[in-house]
Amino acid sequence: MTARILTRLGPGALLVAIASFSTAALAHHSAAQFDFAQTVRVEGVVKEMRVANPHIALFLEVTDDKGTRVIEYEGHSRNNVYRRGWRPEMVHHGDKISIDIAPMRTGEDGGYVKTFIMKDGTEF
Repeated sequence: MTARILTRLGPGALLVAIASFSTAALAHHSAAQFDFAQTVRVEGVVKEMRVANPHIALFLEVTDDKGTRVIEYEGHSRNNVYRRGWRPEMVHHGDKISIDIAPMRTGEDGGYVKTFIMKDGTEF
């Protein structure tokens, strides 16, 4: 039945159907690039934190044996961290924090934030 409908509507309908599927498929990416079997603690200074859905973006200035640089980390959704105790007034530009991450499988900078650890020990 679907084939008959697409045949009657013509090739334009088929293109629209394919484009719609492609957009939906790309709307959310995989987390396969992160190694969730490992946890690494990273300390740094917050440069920016965007708390939004579908994921948080945390830009942290990190100094280690590779030097000082700003690294982007991905985190849970706004709803998820809110349920874990995050509130908007908790993290500001310039705050020194620690994060536990699932590192990149490739060993590159970045990772997926599992836990935020504030200077006073508060975790979310």
